Amino acid sequence: MDIIILVVAVLLIGLLCFKNVPTLVSGILCSVLLLVIYRMDIYDGLLNIYMGGLVGFAKSWLILFTLGALFGKLLEATGGADSLARVILKWVGPKNISLGVCVFTTILAAAGVSSFITIFIVYPIALKLCRKANVNRAAVIAGFSLGLNLGLALPWVPVTNNVLCASYFGTTVSAGGMMALFVNIVFVVVGMIYIKWYERRLAAKGLGYAPAYGTGSMEDEKELDDAVNGPHWVLSLIPMLIPILVLNIFKAKVEFALLCGVVAVIVLQFKYLPRKWEPNRKLMSDSISMSLTTIINAAAIVGFGAVVQNCPGYAVAVENILSYKGSPLMITFVATNLISGIAGSSSAGLVLAAPVLQQAATLTNAAAFHRTTVFASLGLDSLPNAGFLQTECTVAGVKFKDVYFPVIFALTVALTLGRALLYMGLCAVFGIA
Repeated sequence: MDIIILVVAVLLIGLLCFKNVPTLVSGILCSVLLLVIYRMDIYDGLLNIYMGGLVGFAKSWLILFTLGALFGKLLEATGGADSLARVILKWVGPKNISLGVCVFTTILAAAGVSSFITIFIVYPIALKLCRKANVNRAAVIAGFSLGLNLGLALPWVPVTNNVLCASYFGTTVSAGGMMALFVNIVFVVVGMIYIKWYERRLAAKGLGYAPAYGTGSMEDEKELDDAVNGPHWVLSLIPMLIPILVLNIFKAKVEFALLCGVVAVIVLQFKYLPRKWEPNRKLMSDSISMSLTTIINAAAIVGFGAVVQNCPGYAVAVENILSYKGSPLMITFVATNLISGIAGSSSAGLVLAAPVLQQAATLTNAAAFHRTTVFASLGLDSLPNAGFLQTECTVAGVKFKDVYFPVIFALTVALTLGRALLYMGLCAVFGIA
């Protein structure tokens, strides 16, 4: 019964998001509903639990979001985003923007760059490409979604999901390597085939590039022309690589790594920055405004997640999910997916499920169990209650309801679940688990 209640609450907040109800209103309404059902104190639930989750998220991510927005705005102001966009457009062609976004995102995600940082690096360039090629913004969401899910599921890479599973199951980040690589190749090929079909469908309807929805879109209104007036594209690429190097070589904090990227833009492209105070003041003001809009949209959903996790039924639901009986790989597939879905986060799902799943890992091939758990964590974590999705749509300037089912759900839920099942099937065929 508790699982049903929580699932209904998740579906309800998803419905409100589809109806473009402000996320803060949606989060509060659904939180009150849960508080009433479980007979919890509404005042305490909203003031301490809901606002605690909202403020906690804002506290943890505000500096990062602001630096990310500033990073993107600086690249726009100097023309650095234009320069790199021209190179990518020349490489992939105007009909393959989603492929370029997918490859770019995969590299950043696999390098261990935070998903939020990846958004702020990729989207300013990707939206420029869409404007130049008259391609619908959904192409950016599609390429980003596919690339992010590919990068987070690759073996050998230092991403959080991989490292968490290695630490809990006594494996290494290379666990299930070659078969996982094959499954990921199938995943990205099928994903790109679907994306191209979807893009042709949009083009047939005459749905090309359109103005941004909302005020949080990470782009300016300047056209991407053919003249090279800004810095060389290498001077734009270096500031993007610096946060990756600082994160992975020096093991620095994410905020410091992104600050290094911001400083690199200023130093390397200083001659292209405005010389008057007013344009620079506006640049900083716009960055702050956009980061606040983005973080509130995400934090409002995170606050709802905090209420879910504090409901008495949540612990019961998790216990029931983890008590599922079946083959070890099916146990982790079901448990990790459901918990990640209810929590609205793949890493949160792993943190909750992995300690309990350690015993199941000893009953089968640990490497296969590790990789199945990683794949499973990336499935239902993309239900509408995931705050990250709100950030993604806000920055892209699209309506959540327009892209969720045909793009986000299709690529990051349906296709991702299929990838996990394919991996499990191959393990059974080859007798690995």
